Amino acid sequence: MSKRSVFSVLVAVAISIAASSLVQASTIYVQTTPLGATMIPGLVGSTVIDFESPAAGTYSTLTLSGVTFTPDSGNLMWVDGTYVGDYNTFGRQSLHNNYDPQSFNTLTFNFNGTTSGFGFFWGASDDQWTLTAYDSSHNPIESFLLPITHGSNAGDFVGLLDPGIASATLSGTGGDYIFIDNFEFNPTSSTPEPGSLLLLGSGIVGIAGVFRRKLGL
Repeated sequence: MSKRSVFSVLVAVAISIAASSLVQASTIYVQTTPLGATMIPGLVGSTVIDFESPAAGTYSTLTLSGVTFTPDSGNLMWVDGTYVGDYNTFGRQSLHNNYDPQSFNTLTFNFNGTTSGFGFFWGASDDQWTLTAYDSSHNPIESFLLPITHGSNAGDFVGLLDPGIASATLSGTGGDYIFIDNFEFNPTSSTPEPGSLLLLGSGIVGIAGVFRRKLGL
């Protein structure tokens, strides 16, 4: 391979890496079934948390399959069979808040590592809730104003896709009784975050520049 060809390959690799860092986050909102949700592009092969295993009751924190669900300070979440089969819930149990002073206003999802996408069935909302994803430095990546579903049982599934999601929040009001079920997420990703990719790409460009000078190109 000629000197010029080697330099061209280095530049191409740097451009490719830098371009990959500019991939934009995207939202998911479809009406589907539990089986259909696992086939959504970006979530194929995902892990599904159906909330069937925990004992019915209230929780101040709950970790299932590498995801920790935590309501805002001093508040609670419920996992049980209330209204099961309605409001886009399936199986025997789902996660929800309640008409209770201690119902959560914000629910945080912390992933064990990073994930490239997550989603869940969303039901019974009468007010506006916001879903926000963050990277490992807690910088916001993307926010999504979730649909107001009211009494829909059509399979409303929502979520966010991005290669560097470390956590997310679901924010609204504890006075709005809402349901979450069949929470799914991609296995822990080793994909570097966008900032790391951009830094790596810049480094390769710098190395290519030095290499070019040494080659006299």
